[in-house]
Amino acid sequence: MTEHKKVPKVWGSEEWIVNYDYCGKKLILKRGFRCSMHYHKKKDETFYINKGKVLMEANNKKRIMKEGDSIRITPGVKHRFTGLEDSEIIEFSTHHEDSDSYREEGMLSGKVDLSKLELPKEK
Repeated sequence: MTEHKKVPKVWGSEEWIVNYDYCGKKLILKRGFRCSMHYHKKKDETFYINKGKVLMEANNKKRIMKEGDSIRITPGVKHRFTGLEDSEIIEFSTHHEDSDSYREEGMLSGKVDLSKLELPKEK
């Protein structure tokens, strides 16, 4: 069980609301920053864009997500977010364990030059 806590990240922060058999988090993603490309063997996640605009990369596909959009990421799917605007993302998932995050070498979190990103067309 995890108590309510805030976790600083290079790309912004995570606010853990609950982490029992299920997990709820509020992610603050700064414009021009991204999280690392990663996957989980056990964790099943749904992300809801509450504010802002993000580039979501999952299964080697890119998608621009904006307020009101959601996406489910099942176990084994490599994924990452890039903030195209300052954004707030709500995460609903199965229990979070740090040991279940597998990061891709060379695809770490940090600042990105947005002008150099290849973006898909918005729908």
